[in-house]
Amino acid sequence: MRLKPEKIDDLANKILQGMKADADVLIRGDESAILHEIKNAILLDLQREDEIEEEARKILQQHLKRIYRDDIDFAELLRKAKKQIAKERGLVF
Repeated sequence: MRLKPEKIDDLANKILQGMKADADVLIRGDESAILHEIKNAILLDLQREDEIEEEARKILQQHLKRIYRDDIDFAELLRKAKKQIAKERGLVF
């Protein structure tokens, strides 16, 4: 996870405030419960992103010698691998 808990709290609060400001959104129920669910959604998304990154790194590790031998940009390959894995899983990355 790349975000500190304080940043997740801040982001969740901003999302909730944006929802409250949107005339098309009707907030019902306890706002603290809604805020909790928003935080959970953020954490789940971050967890999925970490899983995708780990999977992409494992795939690229198998080809590390060739990557370095051919002087291929590892960061670019990692980005492409993560994008492909997310696409295969039906996720937007």
